[in-house]
Amino acid sequence: MILSQNDGITVRVMKEDDYPRVKTFMTDYFHYDEPMGMGLEEPIHLQHEEEVDRQYLAVIRQGLSIVALDDNNGGLLVGIAVAETMDPIEMAKQHKEAEEMEPNALGRSRKFIAKVEREANIFERFGVSSYLSLLVISVHPSMRQRGILVILSKCLFKLGRLRGHTLFITSGTNHYSSRSAMKAGCECIHSVAYADYKDELGRPIYNPPAPHTHIRVLASKM
Repeated sequence: MILSQNDGITVRVMKEDDYPRVKTFMTDYFHYDEPMGMGLEEPIHLQHEEEVDRQYLAVIRQGLSIVALDDNNGGLLVGIAVAETMDPIEMAKQHKEAEEMEPNALGRSRKFIAKVEREANIFERFGVSSYLSLLVISVHPSMRQRGILVILSKCLFKLGRLRGHTLFITSGTNHYSSRSAMKAGCECIHSVAYADYKDELGRPIYNPPAPHTHIRVLASKM
């Protein structure tokens, strides 16, 4: 399903057979570009790899994820947005799994995000039974600052509305993408400073460079 074709960029719904290059794209331009992955010495993209692959493929099958392709460059993958339907049962399942994960880079990041989501009280705050949850959004370095992020966001909202969603939620870990989302109309409903999230010895678990100071739960009515 094509959602947009403009200025040589095609945005369409992600398919299962897109996953191998989406996976490579996330390794190259997402996992280690995000504040919780910056400077990591652990290979987060290889941790629990088979299970993570299974989880991403299950998300893709929901039909809520999208890819942006550069038609002028042989269909080069230049942007992705991976999203799923979230409801209280699925959230409880994911949070339980996060708490049971080993304390490696992947486990630490999932536990932190689960903590922030719980504190945001999303279902109680908005009185909904489900929402569109954005897990990953990323743009190829050669195409950043060229409006691809905006195109992806608009297409994701369009797709979400077509599938009956009325609420969009994402955990904004990156200052720049969070700022762009808020400029586009998202509201920050909860935030936690990275410096305030500490281990059992009182040491911050994450110390990303400025201006990445907070993780934010961002919301928008659709």
